[in-house]
Amino acid sequence: MNKKTKIVLFSILFLAFFLRVYEFKNFYIFSHDQDLASWIIKDILINGHLRLIGQETSSHGVFIGGLFYYLQIPFYLLGQMNPVTSIFLPVILGVFATFSSFFVVSKIVNLKTGLVASFIYAASALIVFTDREVVPTMPVMLWSIWYLYSLYLIYKTKQLEGFILWGFLLGLVWHFNLALIILSPLILIALLYSKEKINLKNLILGLVVLFITSLPLLIFEYRHDFSQSKAIFLSLTSNKDYIENTARGFAKLDRVMQLVNRNSINLFSKVHFIRPSIVLWTMIVIFIYLVKSKKIPNFLTAIIIVWQLTYILFFSKISLNVSEYYFNGMNIIWILIVSMGLDELLKTKKKSYIFYGLIGLFLISNIYYVVNYNSDRKGYVEKIALVREIKKDSEKNGYPCISISYITSPGYDMGYRYLYWLEKMHVNKPSSLSPVYTIVFPHSLVNQIDKSFGSLGLIYPDYKRYNESGVSLSCQGQNANLTDPMFGYTE
Repeated sequence: MNKKTKIVLFSILFLAFFLRVYEFKNFYIFSHDQDLASWIIKDILINGHLRLIGQETSSHGVFIGGLFYYLQIPFYLLGQMNPVTSIFLPVILGVFATFSSFFVVSKIVNLKTGLVASFIYAASALIVFTDREVVPTMPVMLWSIWYLYSLYLIYKTKQLEGFILWGFLLGLVWHFNLALIILSPLILIALLYSKEKINLKNLILGLVVLFITSLPLLIFEYRHDFSQSKAIFLSLTSNKDYIENTARGFAKLDRVMQLVNRNSINLFSKVHFIRPSIVLWTMIVIFIYLVKSKKIPNFLTAIIIVWQLTYILFFSKISLNVSEYYFNGMNIIWILIVSMGLDELLKTKKKSYIFYGLIGLFLISNIYYVVNYNSDRKGYVEKIALVREIKKDSEKNGYPCISISYITSPGYDMGYRYLYWLEKMHVNKPSSLSPVYTIVFPHSLVNQIDKSFGSLGLIYPDYKRYNESGVSLSCQGQNANLTDPMFGYTE
């Protein structure tokens, strides 16, 4: 790697870092998933409960592994249990994924294509905001990059490194997204095109690594009568996870293709200039050109086709109601195709102007989106300010405990409970007859609010209704914030 390449790579990594920390507090979403994560980390650190599982997934009875929660612990400790510092974990992982894009694509194709791939990963607003989400599925794209590399190693007859990396990554699937397991059969393509006999010793080493990294899942399953395995089997063979009135059959395939279309254009620009389907078909045309002109080896052609079709067919079949983030594992393949196509433009002087024009348009549109991003002002900054105001007002009025009611749509009443604990508040349900503070979102649901915090509104209690003895009596029970069940949380 020459000096110029190092400078360009460093600039790309700095861009990746900047876009992921820009306005990190104001853009930090603190909703149900982040609230759950905070409770899980509190359970580990405060209760001393060394957990094997995290939150329950959208498939009933299936949980996500605990790795991502354990990785957040140093940041919670640095922030004295304040969850906002956890944003730096995905920032670090996002910058590492940017470097990984360069490293892996450089090895598979060439240095220039690797730089283009890392630039796309660094600046894509879709990836930037996916990386900013402090959720266990955040590392899916990072995992996908290295999984592609493990297949490449096996194809290049580097079976020792390939099998070990393959086993390590498959063992991590439970911790990020179980659906990643659908890519495991791609190893057969790598073995087929490598034309080398399987080295049994290397395969066994890979399987040992897989066993070791899968131990948390295996231990949990053994302790709980293989409950997750049964739930996964039912999910794949029945309509266990089907939500009434969502797409089925051909309509499900249509729904999947719509999401793939949307993901493909959002990957390159969240500011839409053209119809999403045009971007998808353009990438398909680029891929066909690369194949026809023999710019791409047969091994990589097979991997790309099977990788993308596996995602489409699998999610068209299962009963889960799919969302865009389910298809994040496809992004590295789209980036690889586009990077190779753009690299072709650099090979002639006339076409290089098109390359720089497209790169410039890509950068401007994505930076514009990030800088002008509308956070709806209902995230961490607004919620913590609202919670602290409730605590301040309750202490001023001598309330040892309070209760909270919510005027909002289902789901938007979540994402507060850890903040109550962080502020050492005793919070009950309104039925306890403790003084009621009401949180409103959006403001338009009521005629009047007492104080606003971005998009969130607060209505103070009717102070005349409460006296010292009545409030004291309502506070004698347990702190409902600590004892009431929480959706998706289990100990």
